[in-house]
Amino acid sequence: MDEAWYDDEAGPIVRPYTITRGRTPGKHTRLDTATQVITAEPRPEAPRLELAPEHRLILDACMRPVSLAELSVMLTQPLGVVRVLCGDLLDHGAVFVRSPRTEVSRDILEQVYRGLCRL
Repeated sequence: MDEAWYDDEAGPIVRPYTITRGRTPGKHTRLDTATQVITAEPRPEAPRLELAPEHRLILDACMRPVSLAELSVMLTQPLGVVRVLCGDLLDHGAVFVRSPRTEVSRDILEQVYRGLCRL
């Protein structure tokens, strides 16, 4: 972490609400902790998207699929901040996201049940 932006007693000097400009995740509430984010290629041009340093960090970190939870740890930012920043990048086509499958088939449930019974 850049020492100029960290105070040992107070923590990060730039507060989360400053990074997101007070915004909260709106239409991107489907982005949960397990959502995988990957950088789109080619990257968007600078005039099309005004990138904050945190946006650039996300783009660099997501050359391979990375979950929002992992990004939160990498950026040392709360999950809500990462969700807002990824939403920005998603709106501009700079990243792709893939949410985990939510429906579970009966066959998978039966396999889990049989596996648990064998324990």
